[in-house]
Amino acid sequence: MTPVLTGLAAVAGLIVLAVAAATITGLRQPSRRIYRHGTVIFAALRQDDPVFRLIAPDALWTASAQFTLIGESDAYWTDYLILPPDTRAVAELKTQPGLSDMFVAEVELTPVPALALGVLRLRHLLGLTRRPQGPLPTLIDHIEGRRELLPTIEAIAKAQALTGDAPVTMVNFLEYFAAAGGDAVDGRAAYLRYGREAFKAVHTVGGQFLFAGTITAMLVRPASPDWQGPWDDVAAMIYPDPTAIFAMEQLPAYRRALGDRDAGLKRTCVIATRVG
Repeated sequence: MTPVLTGLAAVAGLIVLAVAAATITGLRQPSRRIYRHGTVIFAALRQDDPVFRLIAPDALWTASAQFTLIGESDAYWTDYLILPPDTRAVAELKTQPGLSDMFVAEVELTPVPALALGVLRLRHLLGLTRRPQGPLPTLIDHIEGRRELLPTIEAIAKAQALTGDAPVTMVNFLEYFAAAGGDAVDGRAAYLRYGREAFKAVHTVGGQFLFAGTITAMLVRPASPDWQGPWDDVAAMIYPDPTAIFAMEQLPAYRRALGDRDAGLKRTCVIATRVG
């Protein structure tokens, strides 16, 4: 074998190893347990009495609310679950003691390749992407975008007051404009352009993707009128600490994408949750 062919073979081998490493890393991400299913059941529950504990042995993911980052000041829902696509799970939820309200929907998951997740995670672990080290915002004026889609001053203070090394999962409820900025493109398409940059930015600051999907059916409609509106999608991202989400604002590509977020979203509610 000539030196050229030997070199090409070595390069090819390294590429194969890199792809394999990225794929394996992607398959080990927190999202993969959820993504064993194409469709799941997403539930938001309001538990008025903390004495009762939820029993959901089949849950693919559970979390409890900490505070509202964007949206109404009252988080309202106390617990969040993702369950396998089995209608019996809904019946079991209804028998849980101590619940005063629930939002239960069928969600068709947005496909996300394991290779893409692995590449982004490995880039951060290898130090190829780094979290910006600039100062965090203390006022809403330091953050760009439509005010109703931004954290309040109180939410920023709550995030910065939490334990610095405790991961937090941000659960996003999303409703899109029928048309974004007067264009023929609908709001979801505009938001997805933003979402591609946000997806990369989350991993740059050390976060990880959990799930995203479209609500295809409302299985239990909530009693609260504030939550009966037509939410289109739900999604969740894991951040290494409560302030990592603000570090994304310092990434130029992410900042440029905020216009698409504002053009696509009619409204949103983002809840900071704690797993377990």
